[in-house]
Amino acid sequence: MADCWIFTVKDDKIGKRKKKGTEIYKKRMSDAFWGLGESVANRSRVKMGNRVVFYLAGVDGQKFLGTCTLVSAFHRLGKQEREKLAHGPFFQATHGVNLSDIEVWDSPKPIHPLLKRLGIIKDVNKWGCYIQGSIIRTSEDDYNTIVSAHELEEIIKLSDMGEPNLTDESHRITVNRKARDSAFKEEIRKLYNCSCAVCGKKRFTNSNFPEVESAHIYSKRKDGSDDLRNGIALCKLHHWAFDGGLFSIRDDYSIAVENRIKGDDNYEEISSFENKKIRFPDRKEFRPHPIFLREHGKIHGFK
Repeated sequence: MADCWIFTVKDDKIGKRKKKGTEIYKKRMSDAFWGLGESVANRSRVKMGNRVVFYLAGVDGQKFLGTCTLVSAFHRLGKQEREKLAHGPFFQATHGVNLSDIEVWDSPKPIHPLLKRLGIIKDVNKWGCYIQGSIIRTSEDDYNTIVSAHELEEIIKLSDMGEPNLTDESHRITVNRKARDSAFKEEIRKLYNCSCAVCGKKRFTNSNFPEVESAHIYSKRKDGSDDLRNGIALCKLHHWAFDGGLFSIRDDYSIAVENRIKGDDNYEEISSFENKKIRFPDRKEFRPHPIFLREHGKIHGFK
């Protein structure tokens, strides 16, 4: 797994001026540079390509603010670089890292709802002990957990639009692809109550992991949108069959089965659902949208 970091920002006094952590954060994002002073532990361990999530500490903070990718390892700035970044007493860094793929979240994410899901937190009752220091090394899983909370909000916004787009790919989404995928999969499973929209089966492993999978109706291989209306929960068999074009779903939510498999006992668990309607998600507004259903049918030769 790639190295990931939590960079912490808090209220500070710079010269004679007091600055709020959010103001310092926005300025550093504008400069695309994060200063790391002599006393900062771990600073020599950050590398080009590492991903960072920013955390606001303090009484008014305790929330994640956004993400970036590092485009340099830790380095010392020369005089010309310092002059470019040093606008008065506000920013006087001589050491640090350069940033790219910067995303400042419109809605910061509070840490408290995530505490039980973060591997870095060994004791929830003492969680503050694990989020100390200017930069904290964390796992890719923890990074994705934090970012997926933001991505889910973005997905829900996308899904609340009137008429969806088939695709919604962008550079920002690509940067946070794993977190985006995780958010989409978890939400689709939740909307369908972990049961298959075709057969209704709801199965779990001994460790309580659901069998049901989250499928894109208009395929992700074609950059299909992460709009929740482009998602459907299917058991492993029906996911395989749907992606392979053995059945499709009409605008009225009835199931159309490929002629070739009708009457073949090998496919009875698929063909027996001919003309039956799928089960709907818990929220009506996130039912599969006809735009995606029609494209799936067209790709696989259904009229």
